[in-house]
Amino acid sequence: MALQPIPGSKGEGMMRDTSAQDVVIKRRSGKPVWLTIGLFTAAALVFVIWKVGSQWVQSDLSVARERLRTGVVTEGVFVRDIPIQGVIVAAVKPTVFAPSQGRVTLVVAAGDVVTAGDVVAIVESPELRSSLEQAQAELSAQRTEADRAAIEGRQVDLQNQQAVDLARVAITAAQRELRRAEASWEYQVISRQDLEQAQDEVERAELEYAHRQADAKLYRERFDFEQAASKLTVRQQALRVTELQRQFAELTVLAPVTGIVGTVSVEDRAAITADSPILNIVDLTQLELEVALAQGYADEIAIGMTGTVSYDGDAYPAIVSSISPEAENNTVATRLRFNGAQPQGLRQNQRLTGKIELDRLSNAVQMPRGAWFDSEAGRAAYVIEGDFAVRRQIIAGAASAQSIQILEGLAPGESVVLSNTAGFEGQDRVLLTQ
Repeated sequence: MALQPIPGSKGEGMMRDTSAQDVVIKRRSGKPVWLTIGLFTAAALVFVIWKVGSQWVQSDLSVARERLRTGVVTEGVFVRDIPIQGVIVAAVKPTVFAPSQGRVTLVVAAGDVVTAGDVVAIVESPELRSSLEQAQAELSAQRTEADRAAIEGRQVDLQNQQAVDLARVAITAAQRELRRAEASWEYQVISRQDLEQAQDEVERAELEYAHRQADAKLYRERFDFEQAASKLTVRQQALRVTELQRQFAELTVLAPVTGIVGTVSVEDRAAITADSPILNIVDLTQLELEVALAQGYADEIAIGMTGTVSYDGDAYPAIVSSISPEAENNTVATRLRFNGAQPQGLRQNQRLTGKIELDRLSNAVQMPRGAWFDSEAGRAAYVIEGDFAVRRQIIAGAASAQSIQILEGLAPGESVVLSNTAGFEGQDRVLLTQ
């Protein structure tokens, strides 16, 4: 059909109004969406308020759970030990001394590496050298005198032997004359006086022979005694020379151990007296940890007890090697020796920590040590039960650096608070918030 002008419009050719064709659609009645969301939010808020309110009714204090350090009660081997802290010292660090008065010449300097037997210093002692030369000369003179006396003794022995032999010959001759006189007396050729004289000659010759033998024996005994005395004198002088030679050899000072030259106590070419310290040598292959142990532990520590020394994150086994018999400033000096290979790279006076094992218990209920122990004086602990930390009375036993033995009050598997509980103010129940 043909388009008609809209009534009341000006001009022709304008389109027809379509307002008569629009239909109004009515919206269904119902509750708004925001109202439903609000109701759910209100319900959740009421639940949270009720939950928190009920917890606040049961507890007067709350602590954020994430601020606490917790642990678990366990059962097993309990090692009672004490923590230690000390410095590394050399177990072997001998000091070399001047063997005699003189002037010292240093061959090494502090920090030099030396081997046992190396020359580290030389002491010049003119007095000792002179004494040695005099003693050697005296020894030579005494040996010469002893040799001369031995020659004289052999000469006198020869003379004595000659006299004995002559006396024996005289006896033979006297006996021959006596036989001749006896034969002559039988034929009445000689007088009786001549016969008796021949008999006397035999007796005289026998006495002379006996005396010569006795003189020779006595001289031999005297000569042997003098020879023995002379040998003792020579030996005594030889020992004196040997001692002086030893002292003179010690003027060349040698390193007693292999190590590093530590403190040098004298200057080069300085005059020193006998027994003055020259330097010390540190044997770095035998190091120990020296600790000042509280006097209260002194009665519990014994040589041979085991322990560990911590170095660079590792624990090295050690044993107690020495305990000072004296206490100084309420501490007792104690040393631990590495039981096996010692750590590489240790230096003197380096500070290290460790522990000494006092006792070992099996099947012991225990919990980790923490600040709680000091806060509660070891008489109570806070056990985590759901959203609460509940204070419980306990009886603690032995203590170590890492654990506390629990005699009564806790059971294995329970979770406990290890942090400082001073902020809990002794409350029986503390709320743990998220």
